[in-house]
Amino acid sequence: MSDASRIARAEKKALLATRAELDRHRLMLAVHEVKGIISPSSVEDRAESIRPLATTILSVLGPFAGARRLARWLRYASFGMTALRVMRDWRRPR
Repeated sequence: MSDASRIARAEKKALLATRAELDRHRLMLAVHEVKGIISPSSVEDRAESIRPLATTILSVLGPFAGARRLARWLRYASFGMTALRVMRDWRRPR
């Protein structure tokens, strides 16, 4: 192989790597844009879509329990309700 073809191949590889990195960045930007459209960015925007009682409960429990702990409790409750729903649907005759 000549030096010119090696250099051309190396330049081609570098260009492909740069294009792949650019595509990854474009994809991440698109994901963030879609995420921003779908879910509101601030807690206040999200709270407007929740029922007032739930908002009141979360605003009272949030400072006492902490955001991470409250998020974990809500996640466990969500998993539990999902499991309960699956069990009920599974037992129900069709």
